Amino acid sequence: MPLLIFVQEKKGKSRSEKTLFTQGYLRLKTTLSKIKELKGLLLFLVAYWLYIDGVDTIIRMAVDYGMALGFDSTNLILSLLMVQFIGFPATLLFAKLAQKWDTKKAIYLAIVMYIFIIFWAYRMQEVYEFYILALMIALVQGGIQALSRSYYSKMIPQEHSAEFFGFYNFLGKFAAILGPLLVAVVALFSQNSRTAIASISIFFILGGILLYFVDEKNVASDVKRALSYPQ
Repeated sequence: MPLLIFVQEKKGKSRSEKTLFTQGYLRLKTTLSKIKELKGLLLFLVAYWLYIDGVDTIIRMAVDYGMALGFDSTNLILSLLMVQFIGFPATLLFAKLAQKWDTKKAIYLAIVMYIFIIFWAYRMQEVYEFYILALMIALVQGGIQALSRSYYSKMIPQEHSAEFFGFYNFLGKFAAILGPLLVAVVALFSQNSRTAIASISIFFILGGILLYFVDEKNVASDVKRALSYPQ
């Protein structure tokens, strides 16, 4: 509310809706064609889509998995609240780590932690272990999301960030589709919820492998060289 009330929006040049739509469509078409040509950027987007699908699947399936193991709803709700309170400061700590270390390495740390989280969930037996699981998720959930955006922003020119982040966010909307589907299929055929939750690790492994081949500096130079939009 304070943002809406006190921050004034700059007024741009007055243009008709038809002109804005036409220009927006042309730039969108050009951006899409450039992304298809830029293999490094496309590789990162695929890698991101894979591991963020794993992240969102864990977020959505954690409570159902806990219920499948027989944990009561009170403990599950409390653990979810703990994730929310710990997640924010943990994200800030991950940002500090990325500044001192390296953004890509910090993303890899989060991916490795998620693989360990899945291993922990696979062998989990007691309620207190679910709280530990929630704590580990809280430590990396916000970090991997924020650092992925930061890493992506290094590869695209600032003046075209809105267009390229449009595709980035578009992929985010399609996350947690393959993950729950895979969990459901594995659970159906194995009749084992532990095996089903373990299957999510494939998204982190594949995403991590593809991310290895992404060099943000080379991608950034390729993007800058390739961009040429009609005015």
